[in-house]
Amino acid sequence: MEIRPASRADVLTHSRGLTARDAEVISYLARHRVLTALQLARLVFGSYSHARSRLAVLHERGVLARFRRDIWPGSQQWRYTLGPVGAVVHAAATGAALPRPATVTETVLRFAHSTHTEHRLGVNDFFATLAGHTRDHPECALREWWPENEIAETCAGIVRPDAYGEYTAADGTLAFFYEHDTGTEPIATLVEKVGKYAELADAGIRKPVLFQLPSTSREHNFHVGIARRWPHKAPVPVATLPADQLAPPNQQITPATPSIVDELWLPAGHVRRRALASLTSRRTQPLEDDRDSYLRSA
Repeated sequence: MEIRPASRADVLTHSRGLTARDAEVISYLARHRVLTALQLARLVFGSYSHARSRLAVLHERGVLARFRRDIWPGSQQWRYTLGPVGAVVHAAATGAALPRPATVTETVLRFAHSTHTEHRLGVNDFFATLAGHTRDHPECALREWWPENEIAETCAGIVRPDAYGEYTAADGTLAFFYEHDTGTEPIATLVEKVGKYAELADAGIRKPVLFQLPSTSREHNFHVGIARRWPHKAPVPVATLPADQLAPPNQQITPATPSIVDELWLPAGHVRRRALASLTSRRTQPLEDDRDSYLRSA
């Protein structure tokens, strides 16, 4: 783990010369907590080499902190989060209380050693990959991306999605909840999540749920579980993608084929896989509208 300590004088010195792009990096990390260089390249820079170079400078200035684990063979990508300067700059820009350096160090330590960090990075990678795809496809756009803590408040404790997104393609917009499964939970727990989303739909917030699963075998078992629980039809639209069918990770901004936008998605109750864009609808309602309706009826 590498954190550059910073006094208040250091913060003032090292915050000078920050660009609009740097501010965008700080904003993404403040909202989504941990991102890799490749994810930030897809979201902000458009060039992996440029991203690595600038992130290294921001780290040296204490704007960012970074950490990674030793693995064999090779090495992990650096995981970036806000450093002392970046945390203070973001707090000042948003009117929040300025954090103490010790508080920032404690936060980075928690990220570096939390078992949840890799799961969070998996969620973030899904949305960063969508952003990378849209760079070469101007008819597509990632219009919304809400992290777990924000979407949990909207769902009023009924269910806690890993994220919420709105993806626009030529055929329409897909407003969806996202679940990133790593294979650690029983299939019965995943099926129960679908039931919770049905409760949320009954409360007035109904969106498709996209599950990324680690393997086709786990995906098969999940679909069998859904069919047994709801023999006629799943209570909410569900589509799954097995990660073992994706192209191996690379360092390109545009994701390699097949990627999450390709014909890998299997809707519950169907046998033919579909592209992500084909899951969209021309008649979609933003989550804010559903939330307002829910609050008025509560």
